[in-house]
Amino acid sequence: MSGKTFRLRRIFKSDGRTVVVALDHGQFQGPICGIMDICDTIKRVVAGRPDAVILNPGVFSKFCDIIPPEIGVILRITGASTNYTPRFDFHRLTTSVEHAVRLGADAVIVMCFIGGMGEAPSLEIVGRVAEECDKLGMPLFVEVIAQGSERLPDVGYIEVGARAAFELGADVLKVYYVGKEAFRMITSSVPIPVLIAGGPKESDTLSLVSDALELGARGVAFGRNVFQAENITEYVQELMSIVHG
Repeated sequence: MSGKTFRLRRIFKSDGRTVVVALDHGQFQGPICGIMDICDTIKRVVAGRPDAVILNPGVFSKFCDIIPPEIGVILRITGASTNYTPRFDFHRLTTSVEHAVRLGADAVIVMCFIGGMGEAPSLEIVGRVAEECDKLGMPLFVEVIAQGSERLPDVGYIEVGARAAFELGADVLKVYYVGKEAFRMITSSVPIPVLIAGGPKESDTLSLVSDALELGARGVAFGRNVFQAENITEYVQELMSIVHG
């Protein structure tokens, strides 16, 4: 069994699905509502027993003791851009795959911007990180996002980005949910797990999860939907019930 396979088994359960909670927003957006006290938020999230969480290196190293051993950790290793920068897609590699291995992460995640100035650099990062991940047996998650709010729900951008990330070596994709038939095009065009990262604001998120699963999604990777919920722990438990059924 390869290192990648072993680590992915900690994130994807026996039904091949996963519930991931993203708690990495502080690097980009600061102490926003829901993660002001990140230690307390982590405690509330893990009380719901998700399959994995996404954390930044500093948070993981300081609070690893409150994360139960059965919950996987996906380490964010790209960033270097906040809401104040005029180019949000100017992400760079901020942590090495080797450091993620030393910290004990089960996978790493990088951004992949499509349709903006950051497209070429982020695709290069995907390819280079994929090579390092293969050497060290570390799974690579790639978050594909169309640059610009008007492009965010555009299936064309996400479909191209998803396929590009897969071809460059991604093991798992995290993408925006773009609607039923459009999302089926994405899941059918890449032979790796696809997780949804959210969808249209006016939609019922939990119903959206059920739709996405029927269309080939292998789970969710939610952030604000979880940590800004009225009851974080209950929301995680509800997601677990829907995804694992």
